Amino acid sequence: MYRSGKGLRKTVFFLVFLVSVLLVSGSSHAADRSFWRSRGKNIQSTSGTKSPLKKTTQTQIDPLEIEIPEQYGAIIETHRGSNGKLIIHIQDAHSNYEGQINAAGILESLIENYDLNLILKESKITDRDFKYLRDRASLDERREIADGLLRDGYITGVNYLDLASDYPVKIQGIEDKGLYDENRNALWEIDRFKDLAAGYVDKLIVLSGALKPHIYNQDLLALDGEKKAYDAERTDLVTYYKYLYEKAEEKDIPMYLFPNFSILIKAEGLEKVIDLTKIHEGKASDEELRLYDEYMGLTKDLDINGLFKEEPMLQEALEAAMATNPDQERLIRISKALSIMNNLLAIKVVPEEYKYFTDNKEDFDPEFWSDFLKEKSKELGFSLSIPDNYYIISDNLPKIERFYRIAAEREEVFLKRTEDHMNKEGVNLAALVAGGFHTPTLTRLLADAGYSYVVVSPRVTTKTDDERYRWALKMNWLKEIEGGAR
Repeated sequence: MYRSGKGLRKTVFFLVFLVSVLLVSGSSHAADRSFWRSRGKNIQSTSGTKSPLKKTTQTQIDPLEIEIPEQYGAIIETHRGSNGKLIIHIQDAHSNYEGQINAAGILESLIENYDLNLILKESKITDRDFKYLRDRASLDERREIADGLLRDGYITGVNYLDLASDYPVKIQGIEDKGLYDENRNALWEIDRFKDLAAGYVDKLIVLSGALKPHIYNQDLLALDGEKKAYDAERTDLVTYYKYLYEKAEEKDIPMYLFPNFSILIKAEGLEKVIDLTKIHEGKASDEELRLYDEYMGLTKDLDINGLFKEEPMLQEALEAAMATNPDQERLIRISKALSIMNNLLAIKVVPEEYKYFTDNKEDFDPEFWSDFLKEKSKELGFSLSIPDNYYIISDNLPKIERFYRIAAEREEVFLKRTEDHMNKEGVNLAALVAGGFHTPTLTRLLADAGYSYVVVSPRVTTKTDDERYRWALKMNWLKEIEGGAR
């Protein structure tokens, strides 16, 4: 449901990493493969009317055999279940044109290559769609109109595919109207105090930053500096991860707890010494071939999604190892809580941050933040002006929790509606389009119910307009035009 700038950058990293593996493992034609090449099959060039798709039960598909065109996105997680049904969960890059057009491309590839004929959609309640408009304009006219609506944020990639093609794919909503309306109303409640609360949090972030040079030791200051550079995109992901790995080794942190970090660092080191030309020409020595095989084994074992989950855990382990007194520990906790609160208010928190919030409620007490900063400012002889309006957070914290709690409740409905629609349509394959915030719970629910699943992240290299995103979340106009006068 919510995508942050960091999450966006991680998607780019995964896609670039995927391409590097293709380049290393491919044949002599591998050099022609590139994530950045023009789309080989652009959805906007689709023409003609498609033959109706088979309505009979689909052949069971092995999730490990699913492939996604690299120009549109990448598979980040795969699970083989037991009930013979497969869900392709496409993470929705809300209100991001690039992410939406690539999601449409992913869906088209699934329709063409795997006979997908059922798309399940978050933020949608009924099966009403835009097919009634297909006879009212030519395909080219529909593409032009759909592209403009998508760029302006009025429709999604799913709607774009529906309007700008002739595929007979069925699109079904998986929302409960009552829960969805309640979630949207909760967002309106947050918007009433969001700006004032975000201003308060921003001031405390600045003030806590001013205290760090006087409270943190050199190790913590260095770590904090590296993280700021990474968050500001002055440092790339691999460089930052290598820094974390090296510091963890210095502090004797057991790296078996972070297996994907270890795999990444080892694979990155091997990549530097592999001579692809010699391998492709058959001139590599036995040792070089051994290194190549080892590299390919590592890339196969690397769980990208697991790697991203290990990042905050390793950072926390480093902070705990570096902190030498209670003041440092408290300032670490406050800094993390302030950063997560900023994202909670902006509706762009990632699942790992939300879990930290629910597991560490005591760290999100604004009086705890304010009292500590005042105390340390006085002790150090600073004249820092600590704002007293902490109530803007404490009074409204239940509203923030309510919004995210309802968002989580919707996930149970997603699973129930998914089961109902797949049974009704008699299919073993469906695409489920929902935001990445829902992914951890959704995949757990699907696995527990016996489903196989593939999680796909559309290619996104541009930032989302936060204001347009919030506006789109609250829009209710689609029900007035989807399905027309039926």
